Amino acid sequence: MTDDKQHHRPKRRKRRVCLFGLSADPPTGHGGHLGIVAHLASMEMFDEVRVIPVYRHMFASKRGKQAPFQSRIQMCQLLFKDIPNVIVSEAERICFERVSDGLDEEQKESVRVGTADLLTMLITDEPNLEFTLALGADTFIDLVNGKWRRSEDVLQLVEYRIVVFRRLVEEDNASSEELKQHDEVKECIAKLQQRVDSTTATTTITVTQIPSATKSDIGVSVSSSAARNTTDETVLREILSADVLDYIRERKMYAFSDFR
Repeated sequence: MTDDKQHHRPKRRKRRVCLFGLSADPPTGHGGHLGIVAHLASMEMFDEVRVIPVYRHMFASKRGKQAPFQSRIQMCQLLFKDIPNVIVSEAERICFERVSDGLDEEQKESVRVGTADLLTMLITDEPNLEFTLALGADTFIDLVNGKWRRSEDVLQLVEYRIVVFRRLVEEDNASSEELKQHDEVKECIAKLQQRVDSTTATTTITVTQIPSATKSDIGVSVSSSAARNTTDETVLREILSADVLDYIRERKMYAFSDFR
């Protein structure tokens, strides 16, 4: 006799993966990328946070200005190595190489691989995973307002699953720009809800505040551009992790370069 339990096994929940894309040029510390990824990894809604450095800029005029891809991958591996369930992925490189397979170097210059292409590849390769995009507030606003390439495809591919992260700000201390951004995020969520109300889709938009600030204890702006443009190690220690700073200094990258 066949055991009835074999016919009534509960459907296994898909493994939930949060996708966080960044230039990582260089990746910043607790006041920036490290704080964001640590916060995403601490959210019980995800089994994995997948960090995806940009492989190749969408616009040809900006290509060649970033640090080499493998250097940015290695800096991310150093930065996130101690956070459980965080994976640094070369998915953008793999996606570009698949799309451009068979093309010569001149033809490859015209190839543009965007988020929709990347998501299509990931969903095809890993159909048993459930992907969610993690976006900063301004980036989310741009996506909903159609400023991305294939914006609607991106939204549909993740089935409207998005985590929007904002800097933690006390309401009484919020600037006019921060208050405006807060209102725009709410408007965009409402706009998405209206868009899907006539379909069978649902929206799962989570807005979360990142406890770490975007300024260091000494008032330095925590940004990749600030890190690229100084050799002041007092400043750099506020922006970068020790491992990433050592990596940059040893390889004479950015402002440490002999050719600057």
